[in-house]
Amino acid sequence: MEAARRGKEVTLPANFEVFHDGDPCQNYILVLDGMTKVFKSFENGRELLLYRLQAGETCSLTTSVLLAGGNYTADALTEVETRAVLIPIQVFHEAFDKSKTFRDFVCATFGGRIRDFILLLESIATRNVDVRLGRWLLENRSEQNNVEASHKTLAFEVGTAREVVSRHLKDFETRGWVNLARKNIELTNIDELREFVDGMRV
Repeated sequence: MEAARRGKEVTLPANFEVFHDGDPCQNYILVLDGMTKVFKSFENGRELLLYRLQAGETCSLTTSVLLAGGNYTADALTEVETRAVLIPIQVFHEAFDKSKTFRDFVCATFGGRIRDFILLLESIATRNVDVRLGRWLLENRSEQNNVEASHKTLAFEVGTAREVVSRHLKDFETRGWVNLARKNIELTNIDELREFVDGMRV
C-alpha cells in the first residue's frame, strides 16, 4: 500500500497515550503488532471500552475524524508494546482521493467497525449487566476456569461501575457459580452460569 510506505513506523511502549479526548487528529493509524484500547471516559469516573486495535487493524475513530473533521471524542491507550504506521493527514487524503484500492480498504475497515458499534450498543441496551458480566467471564476464562482481573477492570470491560460489578460477583458467588479472591475469579459452575447467560436460568 503506497500510503503506508509514505507513513512513519513507530514503536510505542505499553500504557502510552496514543490520543486523548479533544486532541486534533494528525495521522491515520494502522497497527502492525500489539494491542491498543479505545475508550470513552465520563465525568462520573466511568469508562466504556469502545474497541481494541490489533495487528492489521485501523482506528475507526481516527477515520471518522479525518473524513468528517473535528477532534477526537475518546481516548486511546496501548495495552502492550505496539508497532504502528502513522500516515500523515495530507498523505491520507491524497491516497483516499486518488487510489480506489486505498479508499476501498478504508471504507471496508470503517464499515466493519460500525457494525461492531451497533452490536455494542445493542448489548448495552438489551442485556442486563449481570448477563454481560457472566458472558465476559465465560469468554475470557483460562483453561483452569480462572479469570485474573480486578473489579475495576471488569467494570471497564462490560461498561458499568466497579460497585455494580462487585455486587453481581457477590451474587454469583452466593449462587455457587464463582469463588472470589483478590484479582482472581474461579468459575466453579460453568454449566449454570452459561444457562443464566443464555436466558435459561433466572
